[in-house]
Amino acid sequence: MASFQEEGHRCFGGEIFLTESGERVFELSDDNRLLYGGSKTFRETDGPEMISAKSLFHRVEFAWHTVAFILLMGAFIPLWRQKILGVVDPALGDPVQRAFLGVAYLGVILLTLHPRRALAIARRSALLWLLVGWAIISGLWSALPDVTLRRGVSALLASLYGLLLVVRYPFRSVLQMLGIALAIVIIASLGAALLFPEWGVMGPPLSGAWQGVLFHKIPLGRTSILALLVFWILGQDKRGLKRALWFVLELAALVTLVGSRSATAILIVLVLVGSWLLLRGMALLPRLLRLALLSLGLAAAFPALFILPDYLEDFLGLLGKDLTLTGRVPLWNLLIPLALEKPLLGYGYGAFWGTGPSSSIMTLLRWTPNHAHNGYLDLWLEIGLVGVLIASALLLITLVRTGQKALQIRNAGVWRFAFLFTVLLLFYNVSEALLMEVNLGRGFYWVMFSYIYFLSASDRISSVGRERLKTGDRL
Repeated sequence: MASFQEEGHRCFGGEIFLTESGERVFELSDDNRLLYGGSKTFRETDGPEMISAKSLFHRVEFAWHTVAFILLMGAFIPLWRQKILGVVDPALGDPVQRAFLGVAYLGVILLTLHPRRALAIARRSALLWLLVGWAIISGLWSALPDVTLRRGVSALLASLYGLLLVVRYPFRSVLQMLGIALAIVIIASLGAALLFPEWGVMGPPLSGAWQGVLFHKIPLGRTSILALLVFWILGQDKRGLKRALWFVLELAALVTLVGSRSATAILIVLVLVGSWLLLRGMALLPRLLRLALLSLGLAAAFPALFILPDYLEDFLGLLGKDLTLTGRVPLWNLLIPLALEKPLLGYGYGAFWGTGPSSSIMTLLRWTPNHAHNGYLDLWLEIGLVGVLIASALLLITLVRTGQKALQIRNAGVWRFAFLFTVLLLFYNVSEALLMEVNLGRGFYWVMFSYIYFLSASDRISSVGRERLKTGDRL
């Protein structure tokens, strides 16, 4: 098989290894043999028909997931839906969105080819299933039980999609699919903003801000952040023209980030750079000094909390914001009393906004929000403090696991990406809602977080090259 890579490399449900004679052989996992007529192994000398059939199937699969990533990022479809079909009735839901979500999650069927590995990883991921299960159970007290059921099923499918990515593909394949999807979205957004401004540039009251092929400047900003991160990781081990290509794409993502005029996105980029520098610095130190550095950072952060208010207005002014954070603070002040009315259980997953209890505050605002612009407050309103505590534990455990692996493993691009993506999610939810969001445009981030959590909880993870990692954690 001419396309064989190094020994020990897991790819599409199997593993490459060397025989005693030095011949490289590709051995399929038990669950994957059904695809290839029950055959267990393929050798470099095997006939071209079987290889070409397998290669064609994988190429179609690769393309399918790339398209699914684009859809879940919210590219093209929501903008077309907004421009052509107009406003959606929240009570009825959006049939167009449901149809495309169904298309994106259709690949979950492939989990049936890997039942043993999927169950093994699922058993070590109880905390995530607890959160999704709690969201579905909230339908028992939900203000809109039919909406809660639909959203709960979508959250389950998004989580299963993340599980599929772990059990079926090596990290490098997932990152390549993600890189191609992001490249398409970024290039198309540049083209839309420059060549078709009636589609790619927002009108009043945000005149001049780019939205590209997404439906608002905010999703373009966060997609640009993700593109910067993924293009950087993909370019690390490339040489020559391929490395130059990823560098050009990174510049394009930087342009769309600036064009979006999203202050939140720009601030998150600074947070990610700071997080990476901290991680890089800690990696160079012995373990005891790492703890000392972390303690020093916490000691410096505490007095900064008292100094920050004196300079907060000037700092926000540099980002084009005021002390209300573009209306977020008045919104939060209205929402917190409603959250305190049902503090433990909330109003039901997906049931607060639209025609739900949020209608009581809409007359008090000069704009119409469709979420709390804070992921933690949104979860509190929908699934109560119980859900917030589960989600917070999930985030912190994933952050610690991925940070530890990024420090312990050399050349571990998988863990660098996983750690920084978790940092992105942790901080981005302070001003926007991404946690447990499952619609087009935001659902992608729950899929990727589920993927990273399953990856960190996996019993056996094949990383870049030959190294295998094992974790015995069951959370």
